[in-house]
Amino acid sequence: MKKILLISILLTAVSIFSIFSVDIPSVFTGTEITPDMLYRSALDKNIDLQKLDIERKQADIDRKNAEASAFPTVEFQTSLTYQTTPMIEPIKLTAGQLGAYDIGGSSILLPSEDMTIYEGMENTHYEFKLIVDQPVFTWGKITNSVLLYQDIAQISGLKTESSRNGIRTRIYIYAYTLNFIEKIEERLANQAKDAERFISIADESYQNGFILYTDLLKARIQAKELQIAQAEITKQKEAAILSLSQLSGIRNIDIDNLDFSFIRKIEDISLQTAGWYLDSALKNSPEIQMLNIIRNINELKVKISEGAGYFKPDIGLHFELGYTGPRFPFIEADWFGKDSLGLNSTIALQTILYDGGKIAYQIERDTQELNKAFHEYELGVDQIYYFINETLLTLELNRQNIEYYRLLQENDQQQIELRRTQFEAGSGDETAMLAEQIQLNTNMIKEHREMIDFYKNYFALIGAASAFDDSLK
Repeated sequence: MKKILLISILLTAVSIFSIFSVDIPSVFTGTEITPDMLYRSALDKNIDLQKLDIERKQADIDRKNAEASAFPTVEFQTSLTYQTTPMIEPIKLTAGQLGAYDIGGSSILLPSEDMTIYEGMENTHYEFKLIVDQPVFTWGKITNSVLLYQDIAQISGLKTESSRNGIRTRIYIYAYTLNFIEKIEERLANQAKDAERFISIADESYQNGFILYTDLLKARIQAKELQIAQAEITKQKEAAILSLSQLSGIRNIDIDNLDFSFIRKIEDISLQTAGWYLDSALKNSPEIQMLNIIRNINELKVKISEGAGYFKPDIGLHFELGYTGPRFPFIEADWFGKDSLGLNSTIALQTILYDGGKIAYQIERDTQELNKAFHEYELGVDQIYYFINETLLTLELNRQNIEYYRLLQENDQQQIELRRTQFEAGSGDETAMLAEQIQLNTNMIKEHREMIDFYKNYFALIGAASAFDDSLK
């Protein structure tokens, strides 16, 4: 009977390891560091946020580029041509080449003397041209493109906001988790002391022939498993600290520098209704806003595709201001008078009459994307609604479990006092008292684990609803 009791005590202690087998977030260090300090540091130093900020700036550049399409395009062209054999030779007339008129016995030559009518082309030819193209009417393609890129830039900003919300949520989860990890480590330290005493009793029992060596060896193995559980928890704690350090951009974080005074008791946390969280999400959630903007983007895509349809000509103006001449202006002598200045203006219309149906297919595809965007928005709202309701139910279950473990601990305390009184009176067994102490620590660890789950679910809830500021007042 004594052997069975000893083995069961260690089995209970070792089971703590499996109880604590839960995903634990990461943490960081500083002097009196709070989650708000970590979050502010992350806004400046987090690498993912820096990358998203660059993407946001790029999207804003794309928007400005789209806006520039409405302005005229101005080009300047110049060319210099040198001809070894000009195409047009000089045109000359000799005296009398066009005939003569007899006037009163005398004749007049036409022309009266040799003359040059056209000196011909010179070897050099300069040309300067200023070209201006201005779109006038494009069936809304330019305007809708500008609106489209404005929406894309807005989505890029919402991605940054979404990432910030996620970082803030994880920081709070990690900070609260570390608080309870420390408490669990304390409980495991107590378990280790009880296990050490247990091994001592088991060794004495073996020496006195009460248990077999295999039972003693089994007890030692189970005690070692408890030590491994402590090492595993320490590893998880350090991994959590490293992760939080990476998240916040603060290096060399130490758990001793964390200020846990911000921890709110579960009793002080009042949950709102599912409708309240859903309304907050619809108003403030960047994910919901992105889905809504994606609908607008797809509507604009349809309009742009329709604007490029058949028999819808784009209208534009084309101006060319040109200067040509054989001499470089203002530099070569006798340039003035040999030049030519001209202005050409053109109204151009361009449209597609037939392309095998490609435009029609594009319009149809964009319309389907628009319908898909409407469904994705509704799906996103449904998913958040489901998550909010499910999380609220889980939080209520967490609270019930915490109350249950606290009742068990109260009972364990009574049992420990009873076993201690019996042991000190000489009518009880020390192993029975150890068993109650181990059970008490086990239920404490279960409570702390449940608290980790509660705060993880709670911060995930207010993060999804974008209700941090209202919930943490």
